[in-house]
Amino acid sequence: MADFDAFFRDNYSMAVAVAERRVNSLADAEEIAAAAFRVAWQRHADGEELSVPWLYGVLRNLIGNEYRRRKRQAALLERIEENVLPDGGGSDWDAVHLRAVVGALPAQHREVIEMAYWDDLDVPTIAAVRELSVGAVHTRLSRARAALRSALEESERGERDDR
Repeated sequence: MADFDAFFRDNYSMAVAVAERRVNSLADAEEIAAAAFRVAWQRHADGEELSVPWLYGVLRNLIGNEYRRRKRQAALLERIEENVLPDGGGSDWDAVHLRAVVGALPAQHREVIEMAYWDDLDVPTIAAVRELSVGAVHTRLSRARAALRSALEESERGERDDR
């Protein structure tokens, strides 16, 4: 246990600094460092040796995961702007706002939107997962897009009224 504590104390600041330089966000860097040390803790518990080069490799992998997550999020926003947003994406929508609006949708709409856009599943796959016909998924997805479009329009009106 003392070995891990010393390794953590000696390397946590370095891990956060390495991650922050690459992801340009202290909060994301701290999450990456925490995840790296969770992996390190498991490695230590398994009796394996901890080293800075090994930790650096774990950080690189986790930073790569963050880059991929950001790329998926940007692609998701782009797809939603093209397919769902009321004005074709002309508004300044961000991921946090969009997640809040999607999160407020009824469960049946939220689930199909998340599967189609967040999880990037195609209609036949959603049908298989939900044990529905392809036609039923098309109908649910159409209704969910309409509900999301309506919720986004309402949200946009509310923001204009607040200004």
